[in-house]
Order: sequence, then C-alpha cells, then structure tokens
Amino acid sequence: MVHLKSLVAKSCQNIYSSRLLIILIPIGLSAFTHLWNLEGFPGIYRDEDHYLRKTMHVLRGLGPQEAPSELVSFPVHPYTHPYFGQLFLAGVLGIVGYPNSIHPTADPSSIKELFLVPRILMGILAVADTFFLYRITEFRYNRTVALIASILFAVMPITWMLRRVWLEPIQLPFILSSILLALHSANCNSRKSHATLLVTSSGILLGLAIFTKIPVFTMIPLVGYIVYSTATNQKLVGLWFIPVLLIPAAWPLYAISTGQFDQWIDGVLWQSERENSGLVNALGKLFTIDPVFIILSLGGFVYAAILKRREILLLLWIVPFIVFNHLSGYVSYWHLAPLLPAFCISSALIIAETSKIFRNQKVAKVVPYAIVGSVGLFGIITTSMLITLNLTSFHYQVISGLVNQLQDISSRKNEGVSNNLAGNGNNNERITVLGSNYWLWVPKYVFDNNQINDYKNYYNDGDIRTKNNLFVVNENFIYDMIRDNNTERNIEGLRTLYVNSSALATIEEDKQMIPNWGNYPFSSLIDLDPKAATKVEIRVNH
Repeated sequence: MVHLKSLVAKSCQNIYSSRLLIILIPIGLSAFTHLWNLEGFPGIYRDEDHYLRKTMHVLRGLGPQEAPSELVSFPVHPYTHPYFGQLFLAGVLGIVGYPNSIHPTADPSSIKELFLVPRILMGILAVADTFFLYRITEFRYNRTVALIASILFAVMPITWMLRRVWLEPIQLPFILSSILLALHSANCNSRKSHATLLVTSSGILLGLAIFTKIPVFTMIPLVGYIVYSTATNQKLVGLWFIPVLLIPAAWPLYAISTGQFDQWIDGVLWQSERENSGLVNALGKLFTIDPVFIILSLGGFVYAAILKRREILLLLWIVPFIVFNHLSGYVSYWHLAPLLPAFCISSALIIAETSKIFRNQKVAKVVPYAIVGSVGLFGIITTSMLITLNLTSFHYQVISGLVNQLQDISSRKNEGVSNNLAGNGNNNERITVLGSNYWLWVPKYVFDNNQINDYKNYYNDGDIRTKNNLFVVNENFIYDMIRDNNTERNIEGLRTLYVNSSALATIEEDKQMIPNWGNYPFSSLIDLDPKAATKVEIRVNH
C-alpha cells in the first residue's frame, strides 16, 4: 500500500513537472520578445509621452485630472480617458521610487532610463498576458491548443505593440485575468464562498479594465456569459455586475465632484465624434505588421466561430468589439490589441484541427506541432530582426538637449542656486518653454523640482509674461502651438517671437537607423504612426 502511494505521488510529480515545463516554453519566449532592447525598440510614440505625463502628474500629488492650462494634448477637451491607466502606472512606479531612484541627469543615457523603467513594466505585463492566455485556453479547450496559442502570442511580430506605454497593454492583463477567474468559478460551485470570491474578483478586474479605456465594455457580454453559464446561483451574476458598473462610474463621479461634469460630457462627445481612416485601415496596418498571423487568425475565426464549432467564446470576444470600433469611426491599429489573445486562440484552433485531416494517428499528433513550429520560427526570426533596432535615440537627444539648455540658462541667471531649473520667482528670471507636450513633460515633472518655469504646448497671444523664452521647434511648430486657437493674431504673435529668436542647438534624426526600409519586416514600420519630427531646433529669444 505504501509502495502504491509512492508510485502515485511520483506520477503526480512527473505530471506537474511536465505541465510546468510546457508552460515555461511560451513564457520564456515571451520574456525574450517583450523585454529585449526595450530602450531601443519600438520608437517613442507620442501617446507614450502623453500617458507618462499623466502618470507624473499623479506622482506629483496633483490628482488624476489635468487642467486645460496644463500640458494636455487638447486644452479645449481635457477629459479624454478614465484614470486607472495613470493611477496604475503611478502606483507601481511610485513603489520603486520613480523617477528619483534613477537619479536622473540631462545625459541622454539617463533620459533613456526614464522611458525604460515603465517599458519594462509593459514587458512584464505582456509576459503575464502569455500566462493568462495559456491558462484560459487550457481550461476552455486543451493543453495542445493552449501551447499553440501562447507560443503565437509570445513570438509573432504583431505583439511588439505591447511594448509601448499605452493604455491597451495595461488593460489587457485585467481583461484576461477577469476571463480566467470567471472560467475557474465553475469549479467552485460546490463551495459557495470560493465561487463568490472568484466571480467578484472577475467583476472588479473587468471594471478596472473598463476604467482604463471605455471600449472594452464590449467584453461584458463575453465575461457575463461565462459567469452566467457556470453559476448555479444566478445571484452571482448580479454580484459580478456591480463592480463592472460602479468602478468605471468613478470617472464621471469625479467630474461631478469637481464641478466639471459639463467638461466631462464635452470630452466624451468629442472622443466619440473624432474620425480617422477607421477600422478597415487599422486592420490593414495589422496586416502590414504581421500578414501571416492575420491570415491565420481570420481563417481560424471563420472556421472555429462561424463554420464549424460555433465557438461562442470567440464570437463574444471579437464581434462586439469589432462592431463598436466600426461604429465609433476613430480607430488606430493599437486599439485592437484586446483582440490579439482571441486571434491567437482562433489560430491555435485551426492549427489543432489539421490533425483531423490525417488518418495515421502518429502523423496526426505531430502535424499541429510541426505547423506551429514553422510559424513560430518565422515569428521569432521576424520579431528578433525588429527588436534589435534602435529607433529611440532621437527622442532622448531632443529631451536631453532641452534640459541641458534650460539648466544652462537657469545657472547663468541664478548663480549659486544648485537645484535643477531653479529660479527666484521673478517673472524676469522665469523661463517660458514652448513646444510639443511630448518634449516638455520630462523637464517639467522630473527636473523642475521647484516648478518655477512655465511650460506651454499651445500659444495664446498675451499669455507669455516672461522675457526669457525657449522654443522646441519641429516641422509643425506653428500649427501645433495654435491648433485650438487658430487666429491671425496668434499666428503673427508666435511668428514674431520665432523670428526674434536664435538657435542654440539643432538635433536631427539618423535616417540610416533602419536598414532595408523596402523589405519586410522593416517595411512594416513605415506609415504606421502619424509622421513624427525628424529635426528639432532649440531656440531662445532672451
């Protein structure tokens, strides 16, 4: 009897070790593809500066909502997204003492670290996504499908977008963990307390995901269906639904509490009325990044969710989200990131189904792994070619040059003051810095500890009351600075200031940083994002 128990224990241990080894494969691959060279790839996109600025606003103790007079992208519409994104970033980065723990200086290598730390967090979240995807797929289908789906998520080039400090990479692990807990609640129906805890936690996580960015409210039918179909006590559905509604409601409630509900309404309506090339163009850009994955995903979705299996999980995951984004009109390719795990599952299902084509059982078992091995090899090679690029140096150099010039001017005007960017409070000694908010958040929130200087990403004639003005001038400087106040007076006033200024430094992007622009996968980086500055002048008019 003792010998039998020993054999059973040893067998269970071997099974556990085997499962652990299997799940470590995609996690290890994901750690490489999402954490390697984060400081160099991808290029710093303007929304990263936008969300990091919001995070620093919270870390400075200024609250989650910026005022129209601050460095918001659209001063006329300060309410853009809910607050959990910046609250989450501020909470995690605050724990590690960011930014003071980096001991920031004006050197480009130090500026690089300011961006690297939050990008490491994004990479860790992507690795967590890989784990959650594996567990969801294993629970819903089987281990083979889970392994295939998680490997595709780990290695295919389409997931490099999760490296950027955007809301979608923050949001995704909360969506996936909400789905996973809802699925696991089915195993706890015999223990009501456990089921209640899992269902409530699932609702909280989905509520936080919606509180990060509103469009994922379209995931409510998906998670709600899972909870409804697995719960023996239907009161659990209501319990799940409460945090899903109440947590995102904190956004308008905050606006009401500050007497800014009219601004909140304006921001929501403005966001819903924005237009760009829409859903088709966004899907086209995903195809440009990773044509193999998109073809495989769409084929798998049509086969698994529509023609063959009538897979309700994929239908509820993909269709409501696609319909909402199509109707909203304003869609960029990274907005579709919440669909990537579903695309991986649909691809895995059709790859796994190929085993049914072969009658020979040995061949049937090998074929799915051979296919995912081939596709995965293509993915890891393509992704490796991309993630070894350096596309960020220009961004770091511009911010470094700006901080250096500010420190030089301040030190000349305020001898004996040791604090970075310090002054004595006199308007004659203050500096007004004008430029895109993408360049200004680091000098304002990281180096200007005394908050003595003015930073403006828009121009309104008469607002500048200092004699010392610094300009960060790129190709669209005039247009960017008057975008919400395009009057002849403002245009002439800004031009006069510019004409009477002199250049302190000129920084140009290295156009040779990407080899073989015309060849895939490098060609996939062309025209993905709005055209960024390639040449910046730092000018002064004092």
